[in-house]
Amino acid sequence: MSNKLIGRKTEADFLKGRRVMLRPLASRDINRRYLAWLNDQEVTAYLETGVFPANMRELKNFYKKISDSKTDMMFAIIDRRTNLHIGNIKLGAINWVHRYADMGIMIGEKRCWGKGYGREACDLILEYAFRRLNLNKVILGVYSNHVRAIGMYEKVGFRIEGRIKKLLRFDGRYVDKLFMGISQRDFLKTRAGSR
Repeated sequence: MSNKLIGRKTEADFLKGRRVMLRPLASRDINRRYLAWLNDQEVTAYLETGVFPANMRELKNFYKKISDSKTDMMFAIIDRRTNLHIGNIKLGAINWVHRYADMGIMIGEKRCWGKGYGREACDLILEYAFRRLNLNKVILGVYSNHVRAIGMYEKVGFRIEGRIKKLLRFDGRYVDKLFMGISQRDFLKTRAGSR
């Protein structure tokens, strides 16, 4: 299932939470604001991107690649109050045979940090992954010193399932990479208990 297939849905049909909405990343999102996020060291501190300066041509190429992919789905995180694109969330490297995907998130608008937007976006994408795509598992990798992100992931149900010691370079030193995961069964069980 490619983003082109998903892109046929209207925004009204898509993923809405209390404060954020997720919709397929669109060409209108490929702009100077988005590019500024990729070149902001605070925004990209814990991301693989941001090591080298980004330019608009690379961003457009990335958008084309992700739009044409049958295994990657990139969603814009939209603040419902302002209708502003504040970041992205991705289900990537979807394995349709074994039914798992890797999740990644970036909140580019720093004024939106620490306000629960990321957590709500994660809840929405997991709901989509497990109930609509019928995936069995969603996994992610995270820097072991990214305490806020780990806490958020744990709040939505992810658990640490593995660790590679001293794999990632951060601020001149090496830190562990943690692998976190959540199964469809655990997700549905926790959501059923909260209803």
